[in-house]
Amino acid sequence: MNELRGEFVMSALQRVAKMRTLAEALEADPGAPGARDELRLHFHGLAGAGTTYGFPEVTRLGLQGERVSLEGASAASSLASLIEGLEAALGVEATAAKPETEERVPARFLALVVEDDDLARSLLKQRLEQEGHDVRAVATRAEAEAAIQERLPDAIVADVMLPDGSGYELVKAVRQRMDGDETAILMVSVRSDFLDKVQAIASGADGFFEKPVDWDGLLRRLQHLLERRRLDPPRILCVEDFEEQASFVRKVLVSAGYEVRINSDPRRFDAELTAFRPDLILMDVLLPGVSGYDLTRYLRQHVRFASLPVVFLTTEAQPEARIQGLRAGGDDFLVKPVNPSLLLSAVAAHLERARLLRSLMERDGLTRLMTHSAFLERAKDAYERGRRRPEFRPALVMLDLDRFKSVNDNFGHAIGDRVLVAFSSLLRRRLRHSDVLGRYGGEEFAVLLEGLDEPDALRVVEQLRKDFGALQHAASNGTRFSLTVSGGIACLDSAGMSFEAWKKAADDALYRAKAEGRDRVVVAPRAGSPPS
Repeated sequence: MNELRGEFVMSALQRVAKMRTLAEALEADPGAPGARDELRLHFHGLAGAGTTYGFPEVTRLGLQGERVSLEGASAASSLASLIEGLEAALGVEATAAKPETEERVPARFLALVVEDDDLARSLLKQRLEQEGHDVRAVATRAEAEAAIQERLPDAIVADVMLPDGSGYELVKAVRQRMDGDETAILMVSVRSDFLDKVQAIASGADGFFEKPVDWDGLLRRLQHLLERRRLDPPRILCVEDFEEQASFVRKVLVSAGYEVRINSDPRRFDAELTAFRPDLILMDVLLPGVSGYDLTRYLRQHVRFASLPVVFLTTEAQPEARIQGLRAGGDDFLVKPVNPSLLLSAVAAHLERARLLRSLMERDGLTRLMTHSAFLERAKDAYERGRRRPEFRPALVMLDLDRFKSVNDNFGHAIGDRVLVAFSSLLRRRLRHSDVLGRYGGEEFAVLLEGLDEPDALRVVEQLRKDFGALQHAASNGTRFSLTVSGGIACLDSAGMSFEAWKKAADDALYRAKAEGRDRVVVAPRAGSPPS
């Protein structure tokens, strides 16, 4: 705040100098084009930011100036007096206001190592500390559970076999917590059987490494998982043309871990929506050339922004302004100057509500997997990441239940729905927390696997096929039956492969699996390779 206060004083004094020029122009020519509106905007900005930075007198004079600037030629002397008052209120600290440099402390992650081998535990702890992480190392499951109760770590590296229990059960316990989805988990073991790897994935781990462990590979994988969490904070778009107020909002929200972008030119609002894809919008009301109410009405015309929270942040404190904001489609109304704690609380509350609403909108009601459109959005994100990071190019998996129509015809749609729920439950149990699961339509499903090469992706999907084929389903008349599933896999081939070509490759592989007799998995050939 000291840094912001100093910056505010310097920029506000520059703004006051411009205001004096505008007031002189109005005194000479009361009809000077645009001068009165521009002056009102300057007063409006200072009114909103003054008290925020510890200058209540600046806010008082700014509000008064907003009203006076709407008057005619008789207001010229009043405007000059108000501007002198602003300069005096700011000038008291102008010489003392020197921005202080805040010490930047890099963000650190807390990692928990659960390993009964003393040498391995010590080595991994040392390597993680070298990467700049805080590390807690324990030897037993009981010690790990006690450490997790004290504070949930950002990452866990756990051995499968512990002296007092299974590492799998430890992972499941973490995933069952309300906040357990946020932790990156890798497992290590001397056992290299494929079923052990599958069990690690089924328990909720994000990866499995055999002993002797490739520590460099493990650290790269762990860092990737942590970076994805670090680089994906909620995005806040602040529509604000007053630089000092925008700076205040940015620093308060960034300090809480949000990603913030300032939109000072309303003409770029649509472009910012598309490029930044915000999770919440902070909207000023009085903007050059347009009002925040108009921008919000425009926003609400688009279905894809139906759940996007809009919080008005303005000096307009009258009930009529609140009513107008709600009618325009706003979700909340904060009055400048706003307390930083109130701003953070409002943003957090509306983001949480929007997250829940998006979850309801993006999840299929029967299977609780992602809907077709939501899955495609995630697939596009994975595609872009894969183009930037070749080592993490994803695999797109299309799955289709074989002869599913016969289930509905013979046993009814209720039994068919049970089969769909059973398959979606199998996907959640057998795949990793980091994998993206969607119901593509009807009896067709889709999965995104990241961080697996083609042979590993094939083994995972093959195991899914076998596990589902082994399930027994019961009809209402007591008849028991089983069903099979076919799959098609397409790994992102190269940086030049288009998103549509990637989707088509997975679809074509699935169609081949169906045409070749069903109950099989086909991998799409890479460019220049024969079909497999």
